[in-house]
Amino acid sequence: MTNPVVEESKRFCWNCGKPVGRSTTDSPAQSEGICPTCGSSFSFLPQLNPGDVIAGQYAIKGCIAHGGLGWIYLAVDRNVNDRPVVLKGLVHSGDAEAQNIAMAERRFLAEVAHPSIVKIFNFVEHPDQHGNPVGYIVMEYVGGTSLKQPKGNALPVAQAIAYMLEILPALGFLHSVGLTYNDLKPENIMITEEQLKLIDLGAVASINAYGNLYGTPGYQAPEISKTGPTVASDIYTVGRTLAVLTLRMPTRKGRYKDGLPSDDPVLAKYDSYHRFLRRAIDPDPSARFGSAEEMATQLVGVLREVVALDSGTPRPGMSTLFSPSRSTFGVDLLVAHTDVYVDGLAHPPSLTAPDIVTALQVPLLDPTDVGAAILQATVLSQPIQTLESLKAARLGRIDADGVDLTESVELPLMEARALLDLGDVAKANSKLDQLEDRVGTPWRLTWYRGMAALLNGDYDQATKHFTAVLDFLPGEIAPKMALAATAELAGDEKNLDFYRTVWSTDNSVISAGYGLARTLAARGERAEAVRMLDNVPPTSRHFTTARLTSAVTLLSGRTLSEVTEDDIREAARRVEALPETEPRVLQIRALVLGTALDWIKSNHSTGHHILGVPFTKRGLRQGVERCLRALARRATERAHRYALVDLANATRPTSLL
Repeated sequence: MTNPVVEESKRFCWNCGKPVGRSTTDSPAQSEGICPTCGSSFSFLPQLNPGDVIAGQYAIKGCIAHGGLGWIYLAVDRNVNDRPVVLKGLVHSGDAEAQNIAMAERRFLAEVAHPSIVKIFNFVEHPDQHGNPVGYIVMEYVGGTSLKQPKGNALPVAQAIAYMLEILPALGFLHSVGLTYNDLKPENIMITEEQLKLIDLGAVASINAYGNLYGTPGYQAPEISKTGPTVASDIYTVGRTLAVLTLRMPTRKGRYKDGLPSDDPVLAKYDSYHRFLRRAIDPDPSARFGSAEEMATQLVGVLREVVALDSGTPRPGMSTLFSPSRSTFGVDLLVAHTDVYVDGLAHPPSLTAPDIVTALQVPLLDPTDVGAAILQATVLSQPIQTLESLKAARLGRIDADGVDLTESVELPLMEARALLDLGDVAKANSKLDQLEDRVGTPWRLTWYRGMAALLNGDYDQATKHFTAVLDFLPGEIAPKMALAATAELAGDEKNLDFYRTVWSTDNSVISAGYGLARTLAARGERAEAVRMLDNVPPTSRHFTTARLTSAVTLLSGRTLSEVTEDDIREAARRVEALPETEPRVLQIRALVLGTALDWIKSNHSTGHHILGVPFTKRGLRQGVERCLRALARRATERAHRYALVDLANATRPTSLL
């Protein structure tokens, strides 16, 4: 820097945090002086000049930045081939507290070794203009650019998340050795040719340390003056850093305002990202992510959703907290009503809570649970068998190897899950009540509360519980599926779009694709519903059902005035592409031809064939007749067989013979 000056908007008293050294209508800005609020002296002038040699080893080249604890200087190490290094000074040479910080850093920072954290080489002292010794940390020089964006610019959310996922392991490492970083912000993250690195370790402190606490207003957790630096306070800075990188964050008096801007379009576009940020910067430290690792796990899930939405290509991934979907629900709802051709019985396309509950993902066994090793072997395919196995574990019939299963949280949760699968909601809730009295409401318990409420038809409570899980685990697709299914049962539009979120992220969750198609069809967006069904992979065992469902979607639930010839021909094309030996293909052919016959009675066609018959009244009557007679031959009930034959006779075209 040719003219190292601290911007007025960034001049704060090191002691009380109030603005100092700023210009007024009566006086110009001051680089040195006394804080009018607390009386502490301040100086924003560099203490070192180009050409100064520190400790007979480090030749100063100039200032490169101003950090939370003072100026940062570029120098060369004369003892190591003029290796470029960085010296970090303190805010004010007379600040005894700042000197203590530097001395503490000398003790433990030199031992910190992580590829994403700047290396500390040395600690030296140099007298200031008054002869008082000032400490300087000698650090690795990290070339590149910082993540700080030009004013008014924002990073794409996916890019910002990717950067933070590279930094979170470094924070996790610091936490593992009892340290907190305390001053995460874009300026302190450098992008090099090979990786990202945390620089400026001036605010690093021991967890729960009190006394000299430094950070940057607008990023710093609000409780830190009471709790000292904690893992939770570092988690807060991660959330704030992501928000600053991606949102239009409002400022006041030179610092970012607390909270998130309610009208930012980025938050409206990426719901899971919004929930992630809300949890990361929750005013209650205990409500934030519990560790950098937990935060990273959820952030990966959020990244998958963001990239899938941006690119239009699914980005599936295995959850470490939830099982895969146990089965599907709602897959054949739209085609099932055509089974009336087969058995003569009505099949209303209705979704049921038991269908959903037995198909939804369930929480995986907590590996930290006291009985995890024993309980892993008790999970069987049938819920009755599982309950018997768990009962044996409770009674000590299974070798527990000295483990006291009365302390297990997972045991009653597994019992509740099995009871819910059996539909015994009352007993399941009793198990959950007892557990809640003992351990409160961990997210796994809340999940099963939601399933119980769903089975009871209490959709408001189910939504409340599943939303709580989603707010806690914003990167997971399981609560999104639960919320969408609950909304469909309740006839509530609010959460139905979660079907789209899940399907766009992971198209192996077949229930989401069909749920989205039903939602779109109900809104009248049939072409979009068909497009969603076309995304069912050909390798899926549900591919044929998807093709048949798309044909039904084009025609069913509409008046003939709403149906076009193009709709009929497109439905026919989809059915014709499937072998007649496939289940339900014949009955869907009958549906398409029957719809075409009804349609042509009051419309004119282009005359081309459809499903092998002329698109005329006579041709369609012949086609419907053949389908009905073929269905009659397959009918298992005599009465229904006769009914189909009678219908075929009534449909066949008239003849002179």
